[in-house]
Amino acid sequence: MKLKILFITAFLFLQGQFLFSQCISIELSVTWKMGPDIFNKDSVKSIPILNITYRNNCDTNYYFFKISPRKDGEPMVLCLAMVNYIDFDLLKRAMAHGNYINENFNVIMGKSPWYNSGWDIEGGSVDYIEKRSFSLGVERCLYEIYDYLYSKRHYKTTPQGFYNSFTPSFLTPENIISGFLQDQFVFLKPGEVHVDTYNLIGYKIVEGCFTFLIGQDEIKSYVIGSGEEKGTQEIELPEIVSEYLRYSGGFNTNKVTVCFGEK
Repeated sequence: MKLKILFITAFLFLQGQFLFSQCISIELSVTWKMGPDIFNKDSVKSIPILNITYRNNCDTNYYFFKISPRKDGEPMVLCLAMVNYIDFDLLKRAMAHGNYINENFNVIMGKSPWYNSGWDIEGGSVDYIEKRSFSLGVERCLYEIYDYLYSKRHYKTTPQGFYNSFTPSFLTPENIISGFLQDQFVFLKPGEVHVDTYNLIGYKIVEGCFTFLIGQDEIKSYVIGSGEEKGTQEIELPEIVSEYLRYSGGFNTNKVTVCFGEK
């Protein structure tokens, strides 16, 4: 099997003064590590990992929502056809879809204003701005692979594609800095770096070329949630949480393309 990794740095300048053109940079990269074989628990294989690296290039403490949530170190795959029961034939069904070795896809993170809405996949071209055709086949395949892996570990059903319905009274400084909400935010002091990792084994299984990118050009100061009286609304995050100031605005970033399989 041939593997090709292409880093596209159209928006991220890694040297000199350009690195600090924004206070925050969010860098995407792919590395490999040895991990358990999902087909054979007694063996290990080389597993592709997507790294999302957050950097604070300024002299102020900042906090903000992460670009992408995680679920046990795995990506949240957006799929319209939800699986609501434990079925250990999920992986067999996913594999039966065949591979997508001759196709190109964009995997877009942070596109939806709803937090935890999952990674969005667009097919047909690596230029996501011009072509926006969906490929539900590969989305369903990836969803079933990751749902199988999660169900196998936990023996219970928790849908992969979900979002939290935040309310104004819930998004308090106390809840953000502690408890389970803490893992959904990045807290960076000047010069600090935070790295989240995501298991890409599902993408390796289905094969094909995947361009990972961030589908927004600025970090928002709000999240879409449930208004306590008037339905869905934009909920502003607290301006200050502990010693951290809320960050909103532009950021430096890049794309990374990974091609799995012969082409």
